[in-house]
Amino acid sequence: MRLLPLIVLFFSLFPWHAHAQEITSEPICFNIRNEADHTIFGSVVTDYVTREDGQKIHYDGTFRLEPKGTVDPETGYAKDFAEFCTTGPFFPDRQLEITLRTLIPVFSCKTSVEAGDVIVHSKKIMKDGVEIRKIWATCH
Repeated sequence: MRLLPLIVLFFSLFPWHAHAQEITSEPICFNIRNEADHTIFGSVVTDYVTREDGQKIHYDGTFRLEPKGTVDPETGYAKDFAEFCTTGPFFPDRQLEITLRTLIPVFSCKTSVEAGDVIVHSKKIMKDGVEIRKIWATCH
């Protein structure tokens, strides 16, 4: 039993399976759309990549999506969606991680950048007599 912490430490330091970190020569673009009636904040994160100097890094982008149907009055552009373009590095199957947050992260998933738009949803539900908001996204 005294060796159990060392065994756990050993296996946590070495991944069970590695994958090739795909980086494309041309960016792949996708949209995140807000179908909720309130503002959504979030981030899109790539997999880690090891630089030539040995440092592991990843890339992330943040977004703010206004309620469904919001249009900028000056430009006429929709403010309820964001377009992201990336060359990676991707998680397996050309996936990126999407996190939705309020003050804290409330939903996270990995989604394929080639499978279409990511749609953000929100629904009011009652839990123990209190109205709360469930927030999620359709990830592919």
